[in-house]
Amino acid sequence: MNKKKKFISLNLKMTVVTLLGIFLAVCVYVLSTWFSNYIITVNFTSEAAVEKNVGAAFADLETYIAEHHVKGTDTEVLRNWVSEQGYTYLYIWDNYDTILDAGWVVTSEQEDTLDENLTANSGQDENYFSQKKIERIERDTFHEDVRNRIVSYADREYYTYIDVYKEEGWRRITETVSLVLSFLTLFLVLLLYHGYIAKRIMTLAAEVNIVSDGKLDHMIKGTRNDEIGMLADGVNVMRSSILQKHQSEKDAWEANNQLITSMSHDIRTPLTSMIGYLDIIEGRKYESQEDLDRYISSCRDKAFQLKDLSDKLFQYFLVFGNKETDKELEVFDASILFQQLLSEHSAEIISYGYQVEFYFNIPEVQICADISGLRRLFDNIFSNIMKYADKREVVCIYAETEESQVKILAINGMPEEVKKVESTRIGLKTCEKICSDLGGDFSYDEQARMFTVRILLPIVPAEEAAAQTESAEHAEETVPPQEDATC
Repeated sequence: MNKKKKFISLNLKMTVVTLLGIFLAVCVYVLSTWFSNYIITVNFTSEAAVEKNVGAAFADLETYIAEHHVKGTDTEVLRNWVSEQGYTYLYIWDNYDTILDAGWVVTSEQEDTLDENLTANSGQDENYFSQKKIERIERDTFHEDVRNRIVSYADREYYTYIDVYKEEGWRRITETVSLVLSFLTLFLVLLLYHGYIAKRIMTLAAEVNIVSDGKLDHMIKGTRNDEIGMLADGVNVMRSSILQKHQSEKDAWEANNQLITSMSHDIRTPLTSMIGYLDIIEGRKYESQEDLDRYISSCRDKAFQLKDLSDKLFQYFLVFGNKETDKELEVFDASILFQQLLSEHSAEIISYGYQVEFYFNIPEVQICADISGLRRLFDNIFSNIMKYADKREVVCIYAETEESQVKILAINGMPEEVKKVESTRIGLKTCEKICSDLGGDFSYDEQARMFTVRILLPIVPAEEAAAQTESAEHAEETVPPQEDATC
C-alpha cells in the first residue's frame, strides 16, 4: 500500500523558491562586491597604485601649467583642469592662505588626512602660517610625499596637494553591476521555476486533450502533491464519472428497449380487445341494446387506457430520449406571455373548485422561449395540482423578477392519502428538462403537507434583445415572413 504524499501547495513552493532566489541573489551581490573591492584595491587604493595615479596627475598638471602659462592665482583655469581630470582633488596654498580648493568632494576621512598632511608640513601647530608670515616657500621644512609637493606655476611656487579617487567611478559601476547581477539571479530562479510549472501544466493539458478526443480509458498521471496534481486527480475522477455515465446510459437504453417491449404488450392487449368489440359491433353480433352499450363502453374504456399508456410513453421518451432536438427559441415579452399562460391555467383550476391566490409582478422584460415547451411545462404543473392538491388549501401562484431572472412559484397543500400514492414523477422530470432546454432551472420541494414548485428563466438583456429583433426584421425583408426574432 502506497503511503499518501503530504500535500504541499504551490504558494508554499513559490515562497520557498523566492527565498532561495533571494539567498542566491545576496550571495551573488556579496561575491561581486568582494571582487570589485579586490579590483579597486589592486588598481586604485594600494600604495603602488596611488603613487602611479597621483604621480600621473602631478605630471599632467605641470604639463598643463607649462603649456598654458598658468599662474597659481588663475583659479578658474585650474578648476577647468580639475574638472577635465575627473575624480581628482586639488588643493593649493602658500605661507599666507589657501589659494585654491577644488575638485572631488572631500569626505570627512579625506579631510582628516589632508589636515594631518598640512600640519606635518607646517612643522608647528595649525596656527603656524598665521603666526609666522614667511615670505617664501621653504623646501627645507616642507614634508614632500606622494600627494604633497611644491609645484612651480607661471608666477611662483606653491604648495600643492593632489589626490585621485578614480576608484569611486569604478565603485559606482561595480555597484550597479552587482545589483543587476543579483536581480538577474533572482529573476532566473523564478523564471526556471515558472517554466517548470508551465511545462507541467502543458503536459496535463495535452493529456486532457487526449481524454477530450474520446480516449476515456487514458489514465492521466498524477504529478506531485500540489494543486496541479489535484487537478490531474480531478480529471481522472471526471473521466471515471463519464465512463460510469456512459455505462449508465447504456443500461438505460437497454431498459428503454425492455420498456418498449413491455409497453408494446400492454398496448396490444387493450387494442386487441377493442378490435374484437368493434368487430362484434360491426358484424351486429350482439343480442340486445344492452350488449351494444356495454361493448361501446368497453371500447371507450380501452381507448382511454391506450391514451394513458401513449401519454406515459411520450413523456418517458421526452425525458430519457437519447437524441437532442434543436429547437429555435424566440424572443417574447415575459409580462404578456406569463400573464396569459398563468391566467388561463389559474382560471381552469378555479373552475374545478380550487382556491387560487395569484400574485403577478413581472415588468416588461424579454426572455427566449419555446411556446410549445412552455405550454407543456405549465400543463404538467397544473395537471399535478388538479390531481394531487388539497381543495381545502389555497393554491398560491407567484410570478416576479429576481435579479436577472423571472421567478415563478406554485405552492399547494397535499392531503395525507396523496403522499401514499407511488409516482414515477415523469411529469416533474419533463418540466426539469424543458427548463434546462430554455437555459433556466426547475426545482421542487416537498415538506410536511406543502408542495412547492420553483421555475427560474433567464432575462435577455435589452441591448441583446433589440439586436435580435433588428436582425429578425432585416431577415423578414429578404425571406418569407417568419415568426418572432430567434435566439
